[in-house]
Amino acid sequence: MSSLQKTGSKPDTFTIKQINKLAASYYGSHPDSTLYYGKLEINLSKKINYPNGIANGTLQIASVNTFNGNYPESIKNYNAALKIYQQQNNKKGISDSYNGLGRVEDFMGNYDIAIAYYQKALAWCVITPDEADEGEVYNLLGITYDNKGDFSKALDYYFKALLINIKHNDQDAAANKYSNIGVIMQELEMYQKALSYYNRALVIWEKKEDQQGISTACQDIGDLYITQKDYKRAKPYLDRAHGIFRHMKDKEGLALVYYDMGLYKYYIKRPDSAIYYLQESLKLGKQSNSSYVRAYAYQGLAVVYNWDKKYQLAYNYAVKAEDTGIKLNNLILKTDASQQLSMALAGLKRFEEAYKEHVAFSGLRSDLKHSESIHKAIFYNLELEFAKKQNELMDRQHKKEEVYKARIANQSNENLISAIIILVLIIIVLIYYNAKIKQQRINKLLAGKNQEITQQQEDLNSQAAKLNELNILKDRLIGVLAHDLRAPISTLRGLFTLMTDASISGEEFIEMTPKVFNRLENTSDFLDTLLFWINSQVDGTNNKAVNFSLADLTSREIQHLEDKIQQKNLTIQQDIPQDAIALADPNSVRIVIHNFLTNAIKFSNRDGTIEISSWIENEGIAFCLKDHGVGMSAEYLNTLFKSQVNSSAGTENEVGTGMGLLFCKDLIQNQGGKIWARSVLGTGTELCFMLPLGNKAD
Repeated sequence: MSSLQKTGSKPDTFTIKQINKLAASYYGSHPDSTLYYGKLEINLSKKINYPNGIANGTLQIASVNTFNGNYPESIKNYNAALKIYQQQNNKKGISDSYNGLGRVEDFMGNYDIAIAYYQKALAWCVITPDEADEGEVYNLLGITYDNKGDFSKALDYYFKALLINIKHNDQDAAANKYSNIGVIMQELEMYQKALSYYNRALVIWEKKEDQQGISTACQDIGDLYITQKDYKRAKPYLDRAHGIFRHMKDKEGLALVYYDMGLYKYYIKRPDSAIYYLQESLKLGKQSNSSYVRAYAYQGLAVVYNWDKKYQLAYNYAVKAEDTGIKLNNLILKTDASQQLSMALAGLKRFEEAYKEHVAFSGLRSDLKHSESIHKAIFYNLELEFAKKQNELMDRQHKKEEVYKARIANQSNENLISAIIILVLIIIVLIYYNAKIKQQRINKLLAGKNQEITQQQEDLNSQAAKLNELNILKDRLIGVLAHDLRAPISTLRGLFTLMTDASISGEEFIEMTPKVFNRLENTSDFLDTLLFWINSQVDGTNNKAVNFSLADLTSREIQHLEDKIQQKNLTIQQDIPQDAIALADPNSVRIVIHNFLTNAIKFSNRDGTIEISSWIENEGIAFCLKDHGVGMSAEYLNTLFKSQVNSSAGTENEVGTGMGLLFCKDLIQNQGGKIWARSVLGTGTELCFMLPLGNKAD
């Protein structure tokens, strides 16, 4: 359990309940361990705000304080636990708290207060489902009535408790009742009966290895043999009880053993040793705050001092014994004390007082004998009634066992039939399972074939779509080659025909030449792009990736198109860092940049600006070229990189095929990159691509 504190793990109610059980299990043998685990239970319960755990731990600590004779502290503990249990409406906890308070008052000799607490506990027990709790209260009431000298009520409660213990086969609790009944039998001078009950208790406690019980039984048996003056038999039992009580640090138990040892020494005529043990008994009785133990120690000292003719000391202790007996309202104690007072007063030659005390002793002795006769008669009646109830209980148990055996026999037949049915069902299930496995294998095989067919269908659909797209591209290329390439050649031929026929002058020819040249140059650019794209499809250009500078490549293309830029008086703003190194085929990228520039020039207004920028993003390098020209609509933008795009005239009626960006898309994707465009009608267009980042060291 200490590992929970070391690791700092959060406790739970299950762990706390286990600690409570551990604390309770150590109470009979190691009370200090009970104290340790009780405190641990409280600390862990506070961490998770578990009120019942706090109350249970407090109850464990209270029981140890009671055991050690620290009654004020134990009363405080029991009341604290009671308050929590009442808030939680914990019926068993409330009953246990009242029982604890009753035990403390019993130890202090406040028997009526103790009985009142037990009656409160009993009222809560009857509304709980655990009959064993009710039996425990009966036992405590029996102890208190025994201490009070009311043996009839004590026996009545003991037998009630014992019947419940036997009914529930609670051997530990039954042993406790046997011991308590034996004590009353000894006080009624029914020594053989007492020894019989003591031995029953001892057999159970030895079997359970209950050290507290063993020591109690040994002390009781030793005390019985002392009373019968059988000192040889008494000594081993008292020695054994003394060893266990001393190991357990049980002050009250030691006090009782020392009292018996004192009487033993007295009877073997060793008064000095007798006085030593009786003084030790008195000292421990005071430490454990047990009025009952103190009274017997006073009585024993009075006996020894009277025998040793130290009458004044005998008188002093006899008075204390009598006062304690009166306080405890115990007839036996009062009778024995009165006898010792009479003897001491006679020794002190106070004969008149001695005579009066002797008369009082005779009256008490007569009352005691009368009381004993009544109690003996009641005991026999109670024992007979108990035996009758026990026999009835055994008969009911026997009938239950017979019914149970009959049920077992019927159950055996039913189990056999059930086993046969289950066996048949298992065979059916196995057959079904095998069939299911085969079906699953067939289904898995069919699923695999279906997946292959589906994949083949998807591949065919993809190839068909690609062929369809290539077919559209082919038609488009044929249209371009048939129209867009034919037009500038026809224009040039017409121009030369006019010049040959002298239909135009030299000046007019020179004026028309730039327009025709411009058409030829656009056509040449398109042919360059087309031829490079065709070569890339054939040669696998995407496998020729090297590291190159985007800034250098862009600068060369700007210089190549310088004439077109100056014709529109355009400004180029270039922001490409020198470490902008791409890993791709530079010729493919040059074609793309060239197309981006020609598009920007074509759709830019005169005196406009073209912005070129590049930056590193994650594991790639981005390139964007932005113009502030006519822009395009969203619908047109969506067709920009598709085969069905149509070309538009530039700001100064420049013409084009509309095919360049389609080739650019293919070239960039072949380099493992991506291409995109952004545009707003009337504002301008931004064309971009992303390529793998290169290594500057190369």
